[in-house]
Amino acid sequence: MTSNRRAFLRQAALAAAAASTAANRAHAGTVAHTSTVPPNAVSHESPLASERAARALDASLLAALGDAVLPESLGVAGRARAVAAFSTWLAGYAPVSEEMHGYGNQEITYTPSDPAPGWAAQLTGMDLLAQRKHAHGFASLDVATRRDLVRAQLARQRTAALPANPLAAPHVVIALMAHWAGSSGATDVAYGVRINKENCRVLGDSPRRPLPLASGGRS
Repeated sequence: MTSNRRAFLRQAALAAAAASTAANRAHAGTVAHTSTVPPNAVSHESPLASERAARALDASLLAALGDAVLPESLGVAGRARAVAAFSTWLAGYAPVSEEMHGYGNQEITYTPSDPAPGWAAQLTGMDLLAQRKHAHGFASLDVATRRDLVRAQLARQRTAALPANPLAAPHVVIALMAHWAGSSGATDVAYGVRINKENCRVLGDSPRRPLPLASGGRS
């Protein structure tokens, strides 16, 4: 190979490398200007947080549903607490996870699958129905009209009885009410006193009668 040919090939290689470097820098500059996320940024959101966010139901629709189906005696704040407790429970639910079993029982059972997608679809369905029938979303309707829509949804179910476990509920309306009915607050309302079911009390307080609830039956 002649020296002229070797010099030509060397110059061509250097030119190609320089062009490639310039192109990479130009591409990196374009990405840096068009992306809202820094190239070296690391997401601090845990997989569990992402999973809980994906399982969350529409907050405004759920609040509107709670105002329509939960007892009026709870008051606005009490119904909001019940809805928040339901949302927290659903966000923390671990679908298809191994359940506790008795000593010596070799059968392994698992929790039901995730009910959130179906319940979210039911909430969306009620909202769409409200828009079709009343030209307004479910949350924008008055409570009486919301209750009419809820009754129509429950009429499609084989039973509207509240299950002991909300996961067995066929509809989000039933699930929300069942979750509240199984709560400590619901037991207090039923008896009119602060029983605080499933909450530990000091031994010295055990002989004392539970205190009555505030006026209106609100805990």
